[in-house]
Amino acid sequence: MDATRADRGAGSPTSWIDKKGQHAMAKDLEGITRAPGALPIVGHLFPLIRDPLRFLKTLPSYGDLVQIRLGPQTAVVVCRPELVQEVLLHDRTYDKGGPLIERIGNALGDGLAACPHSAHRRQRRTLQPAFSRTCLREYAAIMTQQIDTLAIDWGDGRPIDVAEQMYTFASDTIARTLFTAESAGPAIDTVKECLPGIFRGIYQQAVFPPFLNRLPLPSNVRYERARNRAWAEVSKTISSYRQDDESHGDVLSMLLKTQDDAGNGLGDTEIHAQIMTLLVAGIESTAVALTWAVHLLCQYPDVQERLRTETAKVLGTRTATWDDLPQLDLARRVITETLRIYPPGWILTRTAATETRLADALIPADTTLIYSPYLIHHDARFNPRPSDFDPDRWLPEQKHVRGAFIPFGGGARKCIGDNYAMTLATLALSTIVAQWRLSSVDQQPPHIEPRMTLTPHGVQVRAECMQTVPD
Repeated sequence: MDATRADRGAGSPTSWIDKKGQHAMAKDLEGITRAPGALPIVGHLFPLIRDPLRFLKTLPSYGDLVQIRLGPQTAVVVCRPELVQEVLLHDRTYDKGGPLIERIGNALGDGLAACPHSAHRRQRRTLQPAFSRTCLREYAAIMTQQIDTLAIDWGDGRPIDVAEQMYTFASDTIARTLFTAESAGPAIDTVKECLPGIFRGIYQQAVFPPFLNRLPLPSNVRYERARNRAWAEVSKTISSYRQDDESHGDVLSMLLKTQDDAGNGLGDTEIHAQIMTLLVAGIESTAVALTWAVHLLCQYPDVQERLRTETAKVLGTRTATWDDLPQLDLARRVITETLRIYPPGWILTRTAATETRLADALIPADTTLIYSPYLIHHDARFNPRPSDFDPDRWLPEQKHVRGAFIPFGGGARKCIGDNYAMTLATLALSTIVAQWRLSSVDQQPPHIEPRMTLTPHGVQVRAECMQTVPD
């Protein structure tokens, strides 16, 4: 195991350690512009913590590739879609790695989200059957059942905390896909409770200088406690499934029965990593996307009314199902546009496995590269009027810059759950709009907390039942 991955699952973080075990020091790369404002030791820590979205959007003005400092380490931010595509498509050259991926691995294990190229194909092949079209159709039936419970108490006039509602909905729905046995209940509750601390800690520890991550700071303690609690409960669930030796028809049961090419079953460590990755990433990204979608529909009531016209025709006021999806075109475009404006995975890292060239610049081996869907999505050169919420930009006749929309990544490492997430979000949002008219309680924009997702705080809405409110 190389030094950059040795800390995963261990107690104290050791990001940014080179192969000799020494802290990697900042080294300028010839021909690549440096972003101004880096401070000794901490680099660009302050803009990355205080207002990282604003900071990222300034970088294309310095070039297609821009050097920034993550503590003592130099990283290269890739600022053009075609260059990002080159990084994503050549995953052997630009392997999973860098501070953010290292911290994801520390939090979730070496599952699909963090494993190196050498392990990816086998892991992808293991999990792919769980995301087939046949399985998605079966999952959609579970989604519809869960959507029926989503807004039961919305009509009493009280403000609704949308983020809280969506986290509960997403966690309950995804949990019923991964686990169906009653013994999994404690794991679901614990992971849901620990999610904010885990995702906040991943981002903070990725941008903090290494020496800060080794101190018993309150933020470090909270992260370690949240991660360890979630790991322990998922481990108990895996042990419980093994002991009862019964197939529950869910993803965990499938993984327990899976054999590798040599005929051996998967070990608990790998199963644990895959379940943690699917559970944590699935809950967080889906809940965040739905929260932002509701917020945007409140800010753009004309789009909400257009969507209501579509859902009234397709659904009336019933819950959406799998068979409705082909007719819910605007709903899908609303979700797509939400993911453009607020991509859940807004910043990610890769590592150059060998010396290579990118945009005519020499990239030494072990260089950290950063790509940001948020940066690309908000660059007016590639997405005109980037601040406007315009679902019609996704009509079939509209033209787009290749690679300028990457909420799920790309290449062989594209998110395995992209269709699952789009199905769940489309069914849920369509049903909400079919049954409720939404309006903001507070016109102040929600606070965005940049952790591993762009998490909104303060999205409060009121909902009026469409069965009692005339159009």
